Amino acid sequence: MTQIKKPNPMDVLHFIIHDDLLMFKPKNSNVSIEKQVKYEQKKAQTQYKKGVVFVSPSKEALCEGKGHIITSYETLHQQYDVLTHWTPNTYWGGTYYNFKNRKIKGHTKDNLKQINVIGFDIDTKSIHPYEMFLACDQEELPRPNLILETPKGYQGFFILSNPFYISDKNSGNALTAAERLATNVIEALKKHLPIDKNCTPFGFFRMPNAENIVFFDDEIANTNSLLSWSKDFEKRNRKMKFKVLNGGSNAEALNYTSSDWYFELINATHIKSGHFAGSRNNTLFTLALAAYASEKSYEATYDELDQFNSNLEQKLSKTEFERVLKSAYSGKYSGPKREYVEGLLEMWTNGKVIFKGSKGWYKFKKDRDIRERSHYEEREEDILNYLNGRICPENPFLTGSLANLAEEFGMAVSTLKEVLKRSKQLMKNVKGAGRGAVTMVTTKIMFFRSILRKHKERMTQAQLSYKEYLIVDEVIKSTFDLVDLDMEEWLENTYRYGVQGGPAPPGRRVI
Repeated sequence: MTQIKKPNPMDVLHFIIHDDLLMFKPKNSNVSIEKQVKYEQKKAQTQYKKGVVFVSPSKEALCEGKGHIITSYETLHQQYDVLTHWTPNTYWGGTYYNFKNRKIKGHTKDNLKQINVIGFDIDTKSIHPYEMFLACDQEELPRPNLILETPKGYQGFFILSNPFYISDKNSGNALTAAERLATNVIEALKKHLPIDKNCTPFGFFRMPNAENIVFFDDEIANTNSLLSWSKDFEKRNRKMKFKVLNGGSNAEALNYTSSDWYFELINATHIKSGHFAGSRNNTLFTLALAAYASEKSYEATYDELDQFNSNLEQKLSKTEFERVLKSAYSGKYSGPKREYVEGLLEMWTNGKVIFKGSKGWYKFKKDRDIRERSHYEEREEDILNYLNGRICPENPFLTGSLANLAEEFGMAVSTLKEVLKRSKQLMKNVKGAGRGAVTMVTTKIMFFRSILRKHKERMTQAQLSYKEYLIVDEVIKSTFDLVDLDMEEWLENTYRYGVQGGPAPPGRRVI
């Protein structure tokens, strides 16, 4: 292990960000014109957009939502020693709610561009940093690359060899994979270390400087190895974040809005802003998700949580309240996470109420034969079952007109369109237009098996180019570098987790 005894903070910052900031300030740079011109010429040769980081000068300012946005290493070099907090993971862009008061906007999950690190916070100095190494060794994890000392404890970071790149096309898969990995890492370490539950692994952390760097190791964590560890961890622990159970007679067995923890949180009036994962927004979002998972109507939830918001000592604005509620009812989320609920209970209640049940939420639904409409997940399962045995790596696509396919699958054309739009397991491509259009449907895993088969036919090639082997060019346009793993395992990891090497795709909007 190569430890840099006295690392230069800027070297550490460069190391973390993976070259995802501009080298020089776009305006008023102190670098010579000649260097700027050379850099701009080099930058013009690539189409990839750089990211930004959010920073804050103090913990108090951060709690008030104040800070500013940094786009270049030059600015970071000039300011890092007077800043206390930053986002080591980069964003597509940023702006301000209030420029005069420096109220920053854009450091939200849906605006993440590149996840460089998985961080965790220990809010006590009762342990020695070496205990982090022991905990990682016990869980068969790599040791943290960076440990910072904070006024109340320590922060640890796993710097990823291949960041998770989040584009418009892979945002769901890449972000879900990164969150899943971070959750598993932190859950494993919580068995041995007093990790703060309310610290989000992709949020604000302490800014590294000459005084607070306790340890730095330039042998970064191998992303694919971490993903393999994560899969093994889930198998060992039989982890289940969310499960849907068929249970006609049990359909009303769980009503989250009648649970003790829901009652405690909805009657807490002192919840404030500025507590990261434990703020008013997160509490409202968690309560709304519980109502959504309990199949409560949006209108009824609006009325109930509007009363909750009105009772708060520091209310959310109507605009922000409605934004959070609509997000919870968007259909993107199945239900609240256990760790978030426990963190909110720990922070805002007397601790007498605890979360009871499994590690994930269980949502009971009515038997399918007594419901008027089948859930889209069930329709997706119908298609997967139909394709099973009808497609193979040599011929991975089922083709036909959309109407004919819908008839084969036993559903309306409109339902088929919606299922294919929502599905994370199915792929489709359309050739032609109008009456002559042909729709091609397959599963992602079968598509990759087809690629694997074609690759094995040409083992003499050093790298697999997806575009060369694609049956349909428009289905996937990314190119992945081979990693030092068994090819089939690597393809499975790529499919499941969406990890890529190289610069992030261009063309994302700036908030």
